[in-house]
Amino acid sequence: MSLRKPNPFRGKIPFVAGALIALFLVTYASDIRTFFNAFSINVQTYWIDAKESVSTWMTRHIEQAKRIERLEKEVARWQRRTVACRSDAAAYRAMMAALQMQNDFNVSMVPVPALGYVTPGNFQRLWLENFPDYDFRRNYGVVRAGYAVGIVVNEGGRPMMILGGDPSCSFAVYVGSIRAPGIAMGEDPRHMIVRYIPEWMRIAPGDEVITSGLDRIFPIGVPVGRVLSIRRQEGFKVAKIELYGDTLHPNFVWVVRP
Repeated sequence: MSLRKPNPFRGKIPFVAGALIALFLVTYASDIRTFFNAFSINVQTYWIDAKESVSTWMTRHIEQAKRIERLEKEVARWQRRTVACRSDAAAYRAMMAALQMQNDFNVSMVPVPALGYVTPGNFQRLWLENFPDYDFRRNYGVVRAGYAVGIVVNEGGRPMMILGGDPSCSFAVYVGSIRAPGIAMGEDPRHMIVRYIPEWMRIAPGDEVITSGLDRIFPIGVPVGRVLSIRRQEGFKVAKIELYGDTLHPNFVWVVRP
C-alpha cells in the first residue's frame, strides 16, 4: 500500500488564476477600455465611410442612368428632326424640279401637291390637295417641268389627277408644224395615242405634239411629246407619241387655272 503525497496547490490554482485575472483587469482596465473604444470607433468610422461610399455610388449611378436616358431621348429627338429635315429637303428639291417652267404660256397656274394614289398599284391616278377657286364642274390641265402630263377631274367633289398613262386621260393637241388636230389619250406611263388626226394631213415620226387649247383644259403650245409611229384607222390617222413629261413622280404639279 503506497501513500500519495498531498498536493500543496490543490484547490488553490483556480483562486490564483482568478486573482491574476483580477489583477490584470485592475492594472490594464483603462488600456482595455481605450482599446475597445478605439476599435469601436474604427468599426463605426469604417461602417459610416462604407455606407457613404455605397450611397455616393448609388447616387452617381442613378444620376448617370438618368443622364443616359435624357441623352437617349435627346438623340432620338434630333434623329426625328434630321429625318424630317431630309424629307423636307427632298420634297423641296422635288417641288423645284417639278415646277420648273421651260416656257411662258401666259396663263395662270397654281402649284399643288399630290396627296396620294387613288388606288394602290395605279400610279396614274392621284388625289390632289384642294387649290384656290377649285370648281368641280370643270377639268384642269396638269403641267410638270414645262410639259403637259395629265388632267384634273372631279371625283366625289375632290380634285383627282389623271396622268398621261391612264386611258381616261385625254386632251386636245396639235401634231407637227402643220398643226394637225387630234385628241391625245393615255396608253402607258411613257406613251399616249393621238387619235382622230385628219387622214389627208401629212405628219411624220419625230413631229412635236403640243396642246391646242381648244378644249379649254390647257393653253395653246404646251409641249406634250414627239411622234414615234403613225398608222391609219377608220378614215383617220393615229399617232403613237413618247411623252416628254414624267408621269411617275408627280409629287408637285402646276394646275392650269381658267
